[in-house]
Amino acid sequence: MENVNNSNEYDSYLVDHVKSYMVTEFLGRGQYEKTSFKSLEDATSYKSKRLSDKPLARVIVYGLSKPPHAIKSISIAIN
Repeated sequence: MENVNNSNEYDSYLVDHVKSYMVTEFLGRGQYEKTSFKSLEDATSYKSKRLSDKPLARVIVYGLSKPPHAIKSISIAIN
């Protein structure tokens, strides 16, 4: 792993190793709808569409990062 001095550098490091994106919408207590995308553009476009259809929806885009030091994927909020 590269020399990381603070949390912002670690976040940037994770973003550099993102392999795919997930849009997650909160549907209710313990219920979520997850939609997977290969590109950030597709994920943010889908999020915008969901918010235009349902302005009060709680939707977030996560990047699924697979840095060299990790065995499993690490999710990081993108927007």
